[in-house]
Amino acid sequence: MRRFYMFLAAAVAGPLLSWGQTVALNGVSQMSRSAISPIYADKEVRGYLLYAKTDRADRKNDNYRLDFYDQDLGKVSSVTIQKPAERYEYLRNAFNGNTFVFYFRNLKTNDLELEAYDTNLQKTGEVIIPDVNLIEASLISGDAHKSIEATNAYGLLSLLPVPGKGFVRNGLDRAKLDRYGLEMYDSQLKLKWRAASDPKINTYEALTLTDASDKYLVGTLTRRPGYRSREITGYMIAFDIETGRKVLDQPISNGKTEQLSLNTFSYDPAKHEFIAVGEYYRPDDKALVDKSLGFFVRHFGEDGKVRNTKYIAWDKDVQPALPPAPRATAADGYVNFIHGVNKGANGNTYVVAEQYKVAAGLGGKASFLVGNSLVAGQVGDMLLFVLDPQDGLRGVKSSPKDHSVVRLNGGVGYSGTGTVGQYMKTFHGFDYQFTQRNSAGTAFNSVYINYDKEKGEDTKKVFGTVGFGDGTPFAVDRVEANALATAAYVYPAKPGYVMLVDYLSKQNQVNLKLVKLNI
Repeated sequence: MRRFYMFLAAAVAGPLLSWGQTVALNGVSQMSRSAISPIYADKEVRGYLLYAKTDRADRKNDNYRLDFYDQDLGKVSSVTIQKPAERYEYLRNAFNGNTFVFYFRNLKTNDLELEAYDTNLQKTGEVIIPDVNLIEASLISGDAHKSIEATNAYGLLSLLPVPGKGFVRNGLDRAKLDRYGLEMYDSQLKLKWRAASDPKINTYEALTLTDASDKYLVGTLTRRPGYRSREITGYMIAFDIETGRKVLDQPISNGKTEQLSLNTFSYDPAKHEFIAVGEYYRPDDKALVDKSLGFFVRHFGEDGKVRNTKYIAWDKDVQPALPPAPRATAADGYVNFIHGVNKGANGNTYVVAEQYKVAAGLGGKASFLVGNSLVAGQVGDMLLFVLDPQDGLRGVKSSPKDHSVVRLNGGVGYSGTGTVGQYMKTFHGFDYQFTQRNSAGTAFNSVYINYDKEKGEDTKKVFGTVGFGDGTPFAVDRVEANALATAAYVYPAKPGYVMLVDYLSKQNQVNLKLVKLNI
């Protein structure tokens, strides 16, 4: 990380840097949401990396531009990379503090390829993952190019940076495609270890990675006895980051005296404990099928034993604290999906949630959810639950927005409200985008999309943001996207800002703009 700071300092003094809050790039023939990645240091955005296809180098080769920007959109460095024409599909990139890695699919050989570059944009390593099954390849490609503005997705089929240590690729088990398979590489893309589902377990498994620290790789795992089974059990899972040895694999609930579902799972290195947040149900109900009673926060020691649990009930605790707007939507059948848990420097915990419900209807914003289902998911307001250091509910804030509709494929809409929420999360159906924070942990802001529907006007895409934190007043701001853009995206930025990116396909132009928030 020290090398990264030295690199930026040297770049500031060099001739390549051009200060400014707006950048226009011409000659960009293709652009996807995964083409830009924020670069973090001390949990703050310190720059960006852009990878985009430009013009043809010659009849046999395509040109790709690789631009490195600082947090103020000053260009630090730039290189051009050539690849055989029409052969490669760019998927995503990742940065672990000293190395950039780019993820490609070779369309001719159907291999997956990883390429590593240092902060001077010099190539330092590569690895080819041969003979990838067509199912995995198509899922990876589809996830990378969905027309929805989702960032920092470390879920299925992802590439997760491990600060200073390397990268973890989450894919499918080569032997059984209904199981997970992990590979960890060092910063030069040398394989460190592999991990996969236990072949003795006869269940369907899906692993979502949530975080990586110096000690553990953690995630949430769902298991079910059959592909269409509604008996879904959530597991907490952790691996030793150095060896890949599984150190934790246990269900969030015992299934006898409690029924729980799992939303997030993380590790707190300061307290040497794991933290799980999810929803709880009646003992005779089914998790993710029946309506939950509320949400819980549970702390575990590194030995997997429960230290303490706090339950917050929707009716008794949350409902009386709701502002008028979300109280009305809750009465209309909306429930809450928890997106993230953020720990403040003063010990408070900020839980970001979004309302949703299952209702009849066709159409919707998420065109990639195909099918003729008569059931839709409706997305409501943003909510913020503020918990005190003992996990007691201190208050609830809300950000009302225009409600959107998501089509539900096949029979998903009849699987239970909780299952619908997990499905919408997996396929980026919610309006929530990300939460960013400052390095001190005193100021946060969560960003979401709002499809503004004014009577007599075309629907506008507006990015809303909610500011909160220790001593930071709760505030809401809105930023309107370029109405002429073929695609518009929002990314994390330095504290107090977001970065808007719009792509104008007819002009082959990409515009990057830092926007200061009124929060």
